[in-house]
Amino acid sequence: MEQLFTARALAAFLVLPSWHVGTLELLKKYPTKIAIKYSRGKLLVLDQLRLPHEHHYDEISTAEEAFDCIRSMRVRAVPLGLFSKDTIAYIESRLDYLKESRPTAVDLSNAISLLKLAARAAKLEGLAHPEAKETILSSYIEAAENILARDLENNTSIGSFGAAWLQQQYNATPDRPLSVLTHCNTGSLATSGHGTALGIIRTLHAQKLLKHAYCTETRPYNQGSRLTSFELVFEGIPATLVTDSMAAALFALHRERMNIGAVIVGADRVVRNGDTANKIGTYALAVLARHHGVKFVVAAPTTSIDLETETGEGIKIEERKPEELTQISGAVVNADGSIDTSRTARVAIADQRIGVWNPAFDVTPHALIDAIVTERGTVVKGADGKFNFSQVLPERWRCGSISGMTSFSFVQCLLSSQGPRRLIQPISPFVPSYRVPLLSLHRALVNVSSISQSEGDVGLLLKDLLTDLNYTVSLQQVPLEDPDEDAPPRYNVIAWPDSGANRTLDNRVLITTHIDVVPPYVPYGINNKTIPPTDTVDFARLAPTARISGRGSVDAKASVATQVTAATALLEAGAIPRDSVVLLFVVSEEIGGKGLGHFSDSLSNTTEYPAGRPQLKASVHGEPTENKLACGHKGGTSGWITARGKAGHSGYPEQGKSATAVLIRALNRLLDADLGSSEQYGNTTVNVGILEGGVAANVIAPEARARLSVRVAVGNQTTGADIVTERIENLLSEVDDELELDFGEGNGPVQFACDVDGFETVIVNYGTDVPKLEGDHPRYLYGPGSILVAHADNEGLTVKDLEDAVEGYKRLIKHVVEAE
Repeated sequence: MEQLFTARALAAFLVLPSWHVGTLELLKKYPTKIAIKYSRGKLLVLDQLRLPHEHHYDEISTAEEAFDCIRSMRVRAVPLGLFSKDTIAYIESRLDYLKESRPTAVDLSNAISLLKLAARAAKLEGLAHPEAKETILSSYIEAAENILARDLENNTSIGSFGAAWLQQQYNATPDRPLSVLTHCNTGSLATSGHGTALGIIRTLHAQKLLKHAYCTETRPYNQGSRLTSFELVFEGIPATLVTDSMAAALFALHRERMNIGAVIVGADRVVRNGDTANKIGTYALAVLARHHGVKFVVAAPTTSIDLETETGEGIKIEERKPEELTQISGAVVNADGSIDTSRTARVAIADQRIGVWNPAFDVTPHALIDAIVTERGTVVKGADGKFNFSQVLPERWRCGSISGMTSFSFVQCLLSSQGPRRLIQPISPFVPSYRVPLLSLHRALVNVSSISQSEGDVGLLLKDLLTDLNYTVSLQQVPLEDPDEDAPPRYNVIAWPDSGANRTLDNRVLITTHIDVVPPYVPYGINNKTIPPTDTVDFARLAPTARISGRGSVDAKASVATQVTAATALLEAGAIPRDSVVLLFVVSEEIGGKGLGHFSDSLSNTTEYPAGRPQLKASVHGEPTENKLACGHKGGTSGWITARGKAGHSGYPEQGKSATAVLIRALNRLLDADLGSSEQYGNTTVNVGILEGGVAANVIAPEARARLSVRVAVGNQTTGADIVTERIENLLSEVDDELELDFGEGNGPVQFACDVDGFETVIVNYGTDVPKLEGDHPRYLYGPGSILVAHADNEGLTVKDLEDAVEGYKRLIKHVVEAE
């Protein structure tokens, strides 16, 4: 078994020259069995051909040395030296060279592709310049270090999942433990620690569920007898070594007495249908296991799963040199049976003239495999007898292999394949099936900066994603607030279910929210750590309490992601008619609501709607309401108060008139005044957002002004703003008759329908763009996250907040669609 987790982790570890510092310390748990000793600029690999009698480390500094090291099987690792070059092309050429050192294993291939993406991402960010050499290579090697760190955690998870599955299959207990057989070497000498198939055995042993472990010697190169037996002895695990040809007799004679329940093997490549390539002899063990009623289990990280290759027929099988079968080398055994590690000998064990066929691997058909254990869970065959890896690899189920893809196309494919139309089976009862697509969509949206008036990119992204989800999508260009401003176009995004759908709006439920955010841009993060766009996130394993942050993560991209997920889930399940809803995502909500207003105005276009303005059945609006159904929010109006004065010398204030003094008196009166209140909405409040005025400290100010935002709590949606504006004008006239009030359009309190079973209700104090949408139809306001953090540096919400919002939107949308 050529398990290449170490290889994928080390594919770039010598990318930095000796002037770099920093040591990776990940393997202290296994100090006597470390396959690699690494510090940036230097790599030592354990020569496993000398095991178990001698521990010797070779220093590797070039790609050529690495190629020979792994090809000769001195170590199942592949370091890469890049000391003198710094171009992306050179990095990729070296990676491609190393890829050929082990063509059967997909794990190495996937690692190389991920490292290419890291290099290309650096280039895309403008780092591919000679002076940026350290930045590019540091980013690149960090990706490799992350692979190694994750590998150790993944191996432990594989051990836990595999042990749990076997314990369940056989009701194993410490009083009735299992025995197992393993093939080749899959322990910490082949991985970054713990192991895969051997990791399951370790976990069973730690849980006192293991009676005995059998290991085969494993041809070619006897990795079982040289390495696996060494690890089993070192761990104190009761074990017996057998030849590859003894397995049938072992099962026939000792299966019942020793309670042999499983053959556990690793995998160099698992293809889409579950066919598995592994060390030669694995196929024979699978046949024997099936005949004797023994479970056959493959332990493989998801990085070893190749979804691009449909069946085992597409796997390239590596062949080894004839001498590996006809000769053997090792430490000399003295006459008294002791081992002399200072002397080695190579001896012939066959006639050197014989012809040799020496494939390193064979392919086990999926029909003979009972379970494939990954770090994300155990996959078993469905009723159709086939493996379906969508439950553990939703992000790659459609994309297949990442080999050869550009970073852009890979990210696009991940996003589209994780879309809500591909609802997967949950990895555990506590993880909803839409977890990965929901969080992936949310992350993609937050990663795109879309500050008001610069929303073009996020609109285009939504168009692509919704199109991939089989919606008919239309972009509606919205003019900028300042028509003279030189800025890219921005769009409202309108989506109807089904490709080629009838673009009607009559009697549909409009599901809508905004896609613009307030400045400044804050990058995407999880649990207070920024996550670069190129980093892989295992969303399926995030705790419900994990906190996701970033600008727009709450207001209102959380609503976008949860609305899309909920609506699509309902449509897929047939819970609502496909012509019952339409999605709308608008721009400019944060600075006046021009996006929704533009959409509303377009409905009166007689050319587009010759039969008259469409009548919506209802509208569901997304805003942060902490997953409560809002019964209403305050109205709002805003604008400038301007004070006029007379300039003069500050030493003679009686000769002039201070506009700032007048303005301050007016604002004091205004802030202390009762502008109206109501039982439902509380007090009308005033916020002084901007103060401007004066020319110098020693000059009487000739002009001053303040911009106000008023939250209106009186009247109704039509009259409230006018009532409050009139009261403000009266107050200002009492202070100074030259004060000017210039307020734009406003509205009074907005009421929403909120009599829906199962929802907690709330009144919110902020305003929305909802009044911009004309029409006499019921309106609902709901969404995840708190408005209290929405515009702050700590904007964020939990995974549970998002998942609860999906469930809330599903219930709300279904209720509104079904309402009479």
